[in-house]
Amino acid sequence: MDVDVVVIGGGFAGLSAAARSVRDGARVLVVEAKARLGGRATAFADRDTGELVDNGQHILLGCYSDTFAFLREIGAADNVRLQPQLAVTMIDRQGTRSRLVCPALPPPLHLVAGVLEWDALAWRDRVSVLGMATPLKNARRALSTGSTRKAASDGETVENWLIRNGQSARLREMLWDPLALAALNQPPHQAAAPSFARVLAEMFGSDSQAAAIALPTRPLHQMYAEPAREYIERRGGTVLTGAAAKIRIRGEDVIVETTINAETDEKKIAPRSLRSYSAGRVISAVPWFALADLFDAIPTPLADLVARARALASCPIVTVNLWFDRPLLDEPFIGLPGRTMQWVFDKRLTVGDDASHLSLVSSGASAIVGKTNEELVAIAHQELMEAIPESRTAKLRRSTVVREPRATFSLAPGQPARPHTETRLKRFLLAGDWIDTGLPATIESAVRSGHMAAAACIG
Repeated sequence: MDVDVVVIGGGFAGLSAAARSVRDGARVLVVEAKARLGGRATAFADRDTGELVDNGQHILLGCYSDTFAFLREIGAADNVRLQPQLAVTMIDRQGTRSRLVCPALPPPLHLVAGVLEWDALAWRDRVSVLGMATPLKNARRALSTGSTRKAASDGETVENWLIRNGQSARLREMLWDPLALAALNQPPHQAAAPSFARVLAEMFGSDSQAAAIALPTRPLHQMYAEPAREYIERRGGTVLTGAAAKIRIRGEDVIVETTINAETDEKKIAPRSLRSYSAGRVISAVPWFALADLFDAIPTPLADLVARARALASCPIVTVNLWFDRPLLDEPFIGLPGRTMQWVFDKRLTVGDDASHLSLVSSGASAIVGKTNEELVAIAHQELMEAIPESRTAKLRRSTVVREPRATFSLAPGQPARPHTETRLKRFLLAGDWIDTGLPATIESAVRSGHMAAAACIG
């Protein structure tokens, strides 16, 4: 069966590549090995309550231009809620609650003004933010086409970069470290500074809303994956779930063979049937750790690429979900700087569930990912009680733990170079948050890579 584009992988990267391709008139087939779309950004039904639970809290930022374009294209823009400007409540390790609000001023004055008014900081800590003016300006200039300017050196860590630019320990703990952990999923003393500089350039360089936070208002697969499926199918494309894919090379042809699993709810093809597709282009939108599994024998032109993907280290995220007998938060999310669990989200206020369901997130969670569920729940509950006194008298009714051991790739200095969209194998393209988009492993990087792959198909 001939199609123009086969996309392997049904997460943000694959679905954005497919949606952009069908928009441009291509005959598209999407194959996803799991029974549900979404990849590493999806939801599952809680076995006891039936509530749809995300496999980890995902956020968007106002600067996610490709992501918002994708959501508008598939009719899902209303499934996220964007702040008018960056505003974050933080509760420090002493239990002091404060709020950073960046006013609607031209960047980066909005950041400077917000920090200078932030009563969580001593005056000398507030003033230290001025040391980031030149690095942020250099990071913005580095975005220009053809620019050779660098805001940070390749071998420098985030921590060293911030210290070198005069950021006080208190400001790092309250602002820069939580931002770095959320964006890079790696502790500041490990992650490379250039990736963080790129994030800050996009957050604090275009307009005051670029740094604002957006949260999904529906479970993740409903927020974008199912709307994308509907969009693709309305335009003549096909989306198969529960479809394991293998790639075979026959001369210059790239053949995709799919096996439909018996457990899938896919009705278009009988269970366990095998189909082969010859495509003008094949886009691999699987994670770095799954690339090699697409081939029984690695094609010689891809040997170096696959070797680099195998050598790319991974970083985990741990999410602890806690259900209480009554509401505890008065806003959708709160930062918990300096703790194991760095953020707490109230799903009742974001998704609208009746249950008082809190999600506590630990990024860069290598130190705790191996702990038992009971240990992780205890850590999350204890830190919640320390930060939010109201939770001390609330009854904990239920808990679950979600581990993503390979949530993102490592950004530590010395990691293998990230690949480009086009490969040495004709007609075989790459998409995914790990492709060289200039961004860390974010939703925006995934969607941007999908759009890049779709554009390469036309070219």
